[in-house]
Amino acid sequence: MGRRGPRGALLEAALLVAEQVLPRPVAVRDYYDVLGVRKDAGQGEIKKAYYALAKKLHPDTNKGDADAEKKFQEVQKAYETLKDEEKKAVYDQVGPDQYERAAAGGGGAGGFEGGFGNPFEDIFGTGRTGGMNDFLRNIFKDRESGGQDVKVKLELSFMEAVEGCKKTINFQTLVTCETCNGSANWSLQNAINMHAVWWIWQDCKDDQNKWNEQISAYFLDFCKSCRGKKVVPGIKTVSIDIAPGTDDEDVMKVLRSGQADPDGLRAGDLYVAIKVREDPVFRREKGDIHVDAVLNVTQAILGGTVQVPTLAGDVVLKVKPGTQPGQKVVLRGKGIKTRNSYSYGDQYVHFNVKIPVNLTQKQRMLLEEFEKEEKGEDDKDAEKAAGASG
Repeated sequence: MGRRGPRGALLEAALLVAEQVLPRPVAVRDYYDVLGVRKDAGQGEIKKAYYALAKKLHPDTNKGDADAEKKFQEVQKAYETLKDEEKKAVYDQVGPDQYERAAAGGGGAGGFEGGFGNPFEDIFGTGRTGGMNDFLRNIFKDRESGGQDVKVKLELSFMEAVEGCKKTINFQTLVTCETCNGSANWSLQNAINMHAVWWIWQDCKDDQNKWNEQISAYFLDFCKSCRGKKVVPGIKTVSIDIAPGTDDEDVMKVLRSGQADPDGLRAGDLYVAIKVREDPVFRREKGDIHVDAVLNVTQAILGGTVQVPTLAGDVVLKVKPGTQPGQKVVLRGKGIKTRNSYSYGDQYVHFNVKIPVNLTQKQRMLLEEFEKEEKGEDDKDAEKAAGASG
């Protein structure tokens, strides 16, 4: 007594069952007529019509007008169904009367008792419910519109971040089902004698005898790849442009490149967190860069030239006589390009003096001579200072 065929029937079957078990409400206006749009109207047209009517009939602008309030509620109800592609598909399939009866529910209907199992048990894992109201509440529960945002990490080399580049990112998310192209391929038809059906039975009585009478059977079909959900787990590939001057810990937002929207309206956004690898030569401080230049003792004392790396290549830098360890010079405009600007940062060259460890005999002799000369000069300066004070 009760259920026959495979488990897993979908929403259309529930609405057809509701036709048998729920009371008929008052005449229902067609939702398309309520919004004043054609039955083949797209989502943009439906949304535009809704906003125009909602603005016109809103209770705040029609205080005390019961008729306007009633119409406003009708507009709200119609839009809540037609804006959702899944609900809209069901509505188009079964019509306003059957749809309204299923959505209205009714405690006296007894849910799926009397021979009809919960057709969403396999799909949604909801198990048996206490009644049609609970069942429909699970079906029509509100959900966030659009796809989910996705966050990924991307590592760049120092020069990729400085100069900018193109990158291709692959990440796992929900993508539009390729088999049905996001349509789910819903179909419902009378299917007596077909193999994949839901059988609906009712109890009949004649005097003291009781028997089951088969009243209808329906064949439910949908895309097998996504099981009617329109999206499937998959790998999404997105190409992005890295702007020159991108810095470590920057976060890029790529619009509509995240998780696919089952309704095909608004995909989520993609957030890319940037990690820039350190460079063995350059150090970065926002738009400025820092490098070290090593001088030998004679270069530091006598001056000369030294080859210094820049972002555009090596340059020859003049060293002033008497340059001290830790002293720095600034190369204006040799830094990193400022994003969304034509300006550049600066490059700072820090001088280090390399002290020789192993000296030849001649080098030692010359340095000792230099030391004596320095000491002699110091003694003369001391004598002059003493004479001046005496």
